[in-house]
Amino acid sequence: MSMDLYVLDPDIELQGIIDGYSSLRWRRRFFEPGEMELHVPATATNIALLREGNIIHRLDRQEAAIIEGVDIKSTDTGDEIAATGRMGSSMLDRRIITPTINFTGTVEDAMRKIVSDNAITARPLPHLVLGDSAGLMPTCSFQATGKNVLTTCTALGRAAPAGLRVRLDVPGRRWVFECYGGADRSVTQHDRPYVLFSDEFQNITGAEYTINTTGYANYAYVAGQDSGQNRVIVEVDQTNGEPRLEMWVDARDIQQAEGQSTEDYQAQLTQRGFEKLAEAAKAESFAADAVDTANFKYLTDWDLGDIVSFEKWGIRIDQRITEVEEVDEGGVTTITPTCGNPLPETLNLGSDT
Repeated sequence: MSMDLYVLDPDIELQGIIDGYSSLRWRRRFFEPGEMELHVPATATNIALLREGNIIHRLDRQEAAIIEGVDIKSTDTGDEIAATGRMGSSMLDRRIITPTINFTGTVEDAMRKIVSDNAITARPLPHLVLGDSAGLMPTCSFQATGKNVLTTCTALGRAAPAGLRVRLDVPGRRWVFECYGGADRSVTQHDRPYVLFSDEFQNITGAEYTINTTGYANYAYVAGQDSGQNRVIVEVDQTNGEPRLEMWVDARDIQQAEGQSTEDYQAQLTQRGFEKLAEAAKAESFAADAVDTANFKYLTDWDLGDIVSFEKWGIRIDQRITEVEEVDEGGVTTITPTCGNPLPETLNLGSDT
């Protein structure tokens, strides 16, 4: 039994409802926009609804997807339309940071300022507003100009860590930018009930554990302005007792502003080092199909962004759920959480310039 999908136009006006589909893939992500893929019969009504720029809204999720791709083709079972897109926060990649931002404060306030200055108060994205502050505490000091708004917010979030989303408020006809954290529900804490995915609890199938240290670094030399012996270089050490694996970060785009203290400028270079080391983190993750049992129920006992525990093959990791993929095919829904830092789909081993 397919759920109803509400289709709205870019002005958040209801255009129609899709009440039958062959498959729906709804991939939620903590640090960056999630993804959606929908397959339906290519009826005249569905073709009219599933247009680039329209919005797919589910009443049971805070995220909504903006259609970016449409593919209509003939198959053995009839004509089919496939619509693909990303969740609402993808709209932030339509803006760059200009003029230059110099900022010291919390990561959440930094993201809110970047979005407000470049997509709300100036060059506003339609219907976008700031939501309430979540009061997240991680701090940063950075300088940015000409950088993509979404890319910058994602980098700040990964280094913090802090999640971001642009939630659809249909009654208010607006998109709401928010930062959010997650609760620590791992077996190592004692403040709240833990969540453990394991064979013992019989709540996972099809488990996969991966670790890949290709491109991994834990010590950064961040090079700022000037050249030769005068070049400003800071070192960022995240070895935590492990063998040192070094990387070079060319941060010449960060220039010391007039009147800016040396300490503040070095803090901005250090922040760039944190961000680049977050990108070069060890790819270690557990993923499995979660079986909704009485012990841990999706969206009630655990959710995207929470820190949980996975255990199998004598391996346990206690890390954040960074992705949840929901696939509904033929009325059968599979929920697959990914815990940890999955290998990027396109592994970029190029040097930073």
